[in-house]
Amino acid sequence: MTIGLLARLANALDGSLVVEVRWQGAELDRLVDRAHAATQEAVVGRLRASGWIAHVEVSFNHYGDRGRCDVVAWHPGMQVVLVVEVKSRVGDVQATLGALDVKRRLGGILAKQLGWPEPTVVVAALALTEARTTRRVLTRHPSLFGRFALRGRAALSWLRRPSGAAADLLWFEVLPDSFEGRTKGADRVRADRPAG
Repeated sequence: MTIGLLARLANALDGSLVVEVRWQGAELDRLVDRAHAATQEAVVGRLRASGWIAHVEVSFNHYGDRGRCDVVAWHPGMQVVLVVEVKSRVGDVQATLGALDVKRRLGGILAKQLGWPEPTVVVAALALTEARTTRRVLTRHPSLFGRFALRGRAALSWLRRPSGAAADLLWFEVLPDSFEGRTKGADRVRADRPAG
């Protein structure tokens, strides 16, 4: 039986057809949220281990710009604010990058909101859950992701020893085996392969 036939049957009965995708018995959005939360946890652990003060789910509402930052971090030694967008899946690429731009622009406001001094610089970062599908998205859109000049090991090296200025950062977090399709070892990060 096809979905088209089911839809016609539902129409004939003045009903509507709802198709719900489930993964291993759990709702798909809950699975994605679980992966997002685990990736966010890995990012915060990495930052704190490198001397950053990190806050999660920081909300903002500033002259029409409103939303939430996955992670906002402060490096006391360099007075740098890091705004991190965490993604377990990259769906709408333009929306992801546009939202990150807004959050970077509000970096000074976020610092003040969190009680930090005026930052010398605000750096934007994209932390992605390691997955072949996500890497394919990056490969298909090299011009859109070209702004992330520090990737993989170079990005992680900067996090450990930040300078006053940096390009946008991008790295992958590897989740444990308990997450379907993930590579073993949550503390490992593979260097990003260059696109093309």
